[in-house]
Amino acid sequence: MEININKVNEATRELEIIVPKNEFEEELEAEFRTAQQYISIKGFRKGRVPLKLIKQMYGNEIERDFIGDYATKLFKEATEKNEISFIGKPFLKDIKKNDDKVVFTFAYDVIPQFELKDYKNLKIYEPIHKVTDEEIEHEINHRRLYSANVQDSEEIKNEHTIVTIDIIPIDQETFEPIPNGKVQSTTILLNSETVPPDLKQMLLNKKKGDEIIYYPHATDPSAPDEKVKIKIKHISELILEEFNDEFVVRYTNGRLQNTEEFKEEIGYFLQEKWDMKTNDEMVKQVIKKLVESHEFDLPQTVLYETALKLCDDFLKKYGDNYPQLKGKKPEDIIEDFIPIAESQVKWAIIKKKIIEKENLQLEDYDIESIVEEHKRQNPEADENELKKYIKSSPHIVDTLMEKKVLDFLISFAETTEIDFDDYQKMLQETLHHSEEETEDTHYHEPNETTQDSQSETEKDTQPENQEKRQ
Repeated sequence: MEININKVNEATRELEIIVPKNEFEEELEAEFRTAQQYISIKGFRKGRVPLKLIKQMYGNEIERDFIGDYATKLFKEATEKNEISFIGKPFLKDIKKNDDKVVFTFAYDVIPQFELKDYKNLKIYEPIHKVTDEEIEHEINHRRLYSANVQDSEEIKNEHTIVTIDIIPIDQETFEPIPNGKVQSTTILLNSETVPPDLKQMLLNKKKGDEIIYYPHATDPSAPDEKVKIKIKHISELILEEFNDEFVVRYTNGRLQNTEEFKEEIGYFLQEKWDMKTNDEMVKQVIKKLVESHEFDLPQTVLYETALKLCDDFLKKYGDNYPQLKGKKPEDIIEDFIPIAESQVKWAIIKKKIIEKENLQLEDYDIESIVEEHKRQNPEADENELKKYIKSSPHIVDTLMEKKVLDFLISFAETTEIDFDDYQKMLQETLHHSEEETEDTHYHEPNETTQDSQSETEKDTQPENQEKRQ
């Protein structure tokens, strides 16, 4: 076996594997003889069908399957023997048969070499929000609502009501139910923010058994453009307890004693949520800036697989909500997700290089919170064994290293405080401007999501780029 490695670009290589033609033909002939043992043709006993007839009838199919397996074996042997590392899924690009040799050409991806731009002095905004008394009151009412007593009612008197309804398909002219139409039943909490305001108003003061005609498309463009009939099947009224010290003691099982302590704790809880949002927005900015400031060739197989996974996840999550996605396969919408995949793949590669340059490693203090959580769930668990398990779990390690490198980058960033509402307005204006530019190019793509979870890219960008030429 001889090999040649050709550099297509910084992220792609072609590996030529050359084998003597007689060796290839001997292997193929052995494959035909193996197939002969299992092929049955009328007029011949099993295992006795002449090879000439087998080649005539099944030759192309047998050779095609053989080449796939043979090529896989050759690639595996060549990469292991010559310590060739790759990422993504290599593929057989071409086969050429000459008089005395057969040349297999494989394409495979590697982590591209590039120069890291400045990542320690990134200028980002730090959106700030201080929890208000109104937010605390809203959260208290929310908790009172979910701990309320429930009693059956004949009428929807207020928004503190649970309503079970039938959604009935109707003729759009007569408004009569469609025969054999599929009726959907669902239960909604009228106070929920997910309930459309127009539907909420239509249901107020209605009684059990009442029917209304509703047009969901008016508030939800993704809903079918048709009216439906809604019939009220059951009504449950929520009876809220008075907010006082007795409520606090009961709700917290005696942990807190009065309303002031309860309000203070809720204030801390809400502020912590806002602080997490602040960190999330800073993370988005850091990733965006680093992705935009670096230009290098991307590994195409990794890019394709990442985009395909994004498409598959999107269809599983939203496919039933959008009629235009009905029957679509991930491959049908992949072009719309390529820009997002490019960002994710590029960030994974940049992140890996920063981790290597800064020699960032997972330390015991990085996993303390996870160890404590496991200990709470299983007090008898051995702490050292838990640490070993966590450090040996690739997904957990990748997630923790993602957090570590982002915390590192944010700690060195130059931050400017800005009110959270002002920050959101700024983002909307930027998005609006971007959409106008997009319309000018007649190209539409989905909104880019952040790297809030580990994708297949994380696994694919682990090997070092060690190539040897023979």
